[in-house]
Amino acid sequence: MTTTQDRTKLLRCGHCGTLNRVPVQEAAQQARCGKCHEPLTAGGAGERPYMLRCSVCHAKNRVPAAKLQDVAHCGKCKAELAASELLKPNPVMVSDATFDAVVRQAPLPVLLYCYSNTCPTCVTVGPMIDQFAADARGRIRVAKLNVTTSPQTAARYNVLGVPFLFIFDNGQLKESLPGALEKHDLMLKMAHYL
Repeated sequence: MTTTQDRTKLLRCGHCGTLNRVPVQEAAQQARCGKCHEPLTAGGAGERPYMLRCSVCHAKNRVPAAKLQDVAHCGKCKAELAASELLKPNPVMVSDATFDAVVRQAPLPVLLYCYSNTCPTCVTVGPMIDQFAADARGRIRVAKLNVTTSPQTAARYNVLGVPFLFIFDNGQLKESLPGALEKHDLMLKMAHYL
């Protein structure tokens, strides 16, 4: 929380990370983020926890943002959680060799975007996927798979046309979405797995 003059405060949204200039009298009340409209609190980013799956017992765990630099443990089996996964850049490029490690063993729900550099629709949809990845960082892992350079994974999941989207949670394929979706529709689809 940073004070600018005596009439406003800067509060960081715990959901999207945006800095918001809030009048002091409104800061005591329930102010909302100007970008994502989530409630703002004086605690900022430390107030909203991240959800991580344990790689051992697959239980969902809440990890407070303030504890990301510390070692977090699963509440059920006490195994160490891969909290560093939340800090990795999004989207992540995957290939046949890295698919299982990045997608199937991810502690977060995964949106897999299958594309080709020769597809005009993919060239148009790609920037929207990148923006979605930036907005969902720390909550959803977005992975990109070039079907031209990774034909084994494309054949394994029967990708016959691009763009093609898959949703994975807990290492399992949950949904197949042929074609492209708007960013808002993607978030609605992914909300079920958060």
